[in-house]
Amino acid sequence: MKNIPRLLIQFLIVLLLATAIVTLYFIYSFGALADKITFAAILQTIKQFGLVISIPTAILFVLADFLIRKIQTVWVLYLVRCIVFFGILSIVSLVLSFYLISNALLDNPFVK
Repeated sequence: MKNIPRLLIQFLIVLLLATAIVTLYFIYSFGALADKITFAAILQTIKQFGLVISIPTAILFVLADFLIRKIQTVWVLYLVRCIVFFGILSIVSLVLSFYLISNALLDNPFVK
C-alpha cells in the first residue's frame, strides 16, 4: 500500500515525458506539411498519437522498474532506467507504427 502513491507519481512522470517526446517528434516530422502549427493541432496530435504510445510505455516502464530497483549503485540505476525507458518507447513506437502511419494518412491534424 505504501508504494501505490510512488507508483502513481512514477507512472505520471513517465506518461508526461513519453507524451512530450512523441508529440514533439511527430510535430517535428510532419509539421512541414502545415502552414502553421496551432494549439488545436498540437492537442489533436497529443490525443491521436502521444497518448497512444505513452500509456503502454508508462505501464511497461513501471512494471520493468520493479526489476530495475534491485540495482544498488545509483548512477547505474539511473543509466539503466534511461536505457529501459527509451527502449520501451522505441518498441512501443515500432509496434504502433502501423497505427501512426494509417492515422496520419487518413486524418493528418496539420492539413485541413
